[in-house]
Amino acid sequence: MTGAEARESEPALSSRVDAAVRLCGRRHLDPGAFVGALADAVRDRGGKIVTGLEVTRVRDLGTGAVALARDSTSVRADAAALTPGAWFGRLAAPFGVRIPVQSGRGYSFSLPAAGLPTRPTYFAERRGVCAPLGGRVRVAGMMEFTTPDRPADPRRIAAIVNSVRDLLPSAGLTHRTDEWAGPRPCTAEGLPPVGPTRSGPVPRLRRPRHVGHRPGHPQRKVAGGVGRHGPSGGRVDGTASAAVREVRARPTGQWPPRCACASARRR
Repeated sequence: MTGAEARESEPALSSRVDAAVRLCGRRHLDPGAFVGALADAVRDRGGKIVTGLEVTRVRDLGTGAVALARDSTSVRADAAALTPGAWFGRLAAPFGVRIPVQSGRGYSFSLPAAGLPTRPTYFAERRGVCAPLGGRVRVAGMMEFTTPDRPADPRRIAAIVNSVRDLLPSAGLTHRTDEWAGPRPCTAEGLPPVGPTRSGPVPRLRRPRHVGHRPGHPQRKVAGGVGRHGPSGGRVDGTASAAVREVRARPTGQWPPRCACASARRR
């Protein structure tokens, strides 16, 4: 589209937009609403979700798994899924996982929806994006590679504001809320580590793992406690650092194979 056609489609764009590309047949969702609906689905199927815990260690008990929190709270389950994102190395290392996972922290903030695009809009030249989420718009456009627990750098937020200011003249950039730096797990090969881990005195490969995914890459997540490993006991598949999911289900026998793309890459 020409700049005029782009402004006709999205009146929030300024005259500095000379051209645009419209991507048809695409859909988007509200991540927060999606996670909430996913939690409700787990509860509806008999699962229990415990939140507010900062898990620091996971132990394989042979007959199950236990997640230990910083405040000395513990949660036991038949199995656990290691899905702590950028904190993956801390929990996975005791189970023989040596894949480096780097924290790529994305910066963003929320703005009132007035004066902003009504659909997801990416400013490629400025590396900025606007994503409508209900009555607000999430604006993002900066990533840094550092430790996941490092305090947010306000200069990153200022850089995002300066990059989109002249493209969105009616945006209330001074009314920012929810300024946030979220660590995204990044691997060297850009693929999610999904597969077995090793734990206990006998090096048996018996546990899947998962960290995250890159944009546009097929994502596979492993739910906690989806079965047993047979009469010999439980297994540790992992646990989240911010929330522990305890789910009980019928035995499944074994986990499905790794995704084809990951297997082909490793070969």
